[in-house]
Amino acid sequence: MRIAAAIAVIVATALGLAAAQAEPRLGADRGKDDAALLRDEAKAGPELQRRLRDQVALKDGLLVIQDRSATTPSVTVMPQSVMWSVDCSESGLAVTFGSGSGETDNGVSLQLTAAAPNQEQCLALAPALGQTVVAILKGE
Repeated sequence: MRIAAAIAVIVATALGLAAAQAEPRLGADRGKDDAALLRDEAKAGPELQRRLRDQVALKDGLLVIQDRSATTPSVTVMPQSVMWSVDCSESGLAVTFGSGSGETDNGVSLQLTAAAPNQEQCLALAPALGQTVVAILKGE
């Protein structure tokens, strides 16, 4: 009986650790990690493009957006022709689909970094992310 209880505790612990590793890290640690990432130009572009592609896909002519950064991940489906923008500011890098992302707006904003890029980094990374959005919308 004790062995079965011990095995149950080990399995539950392992499942909890696996779930924690699958979730994106937010907060101060993510901000520090993202600041270090932004300083490495060779890694920043591909990693941010990967983060974007991990959350946005074109399926049967519809844009499927999975926001994994929130405490409760959400899925939004929009038409392929939706307006979009890349925002690079003191809040970090984000891609918004639809018209805005406030409470009364119909947009979805995907925050890709928790650290603020500098002007040079914005000028390099924002257009590259825009090209990634275009490629996703083409089904590439």
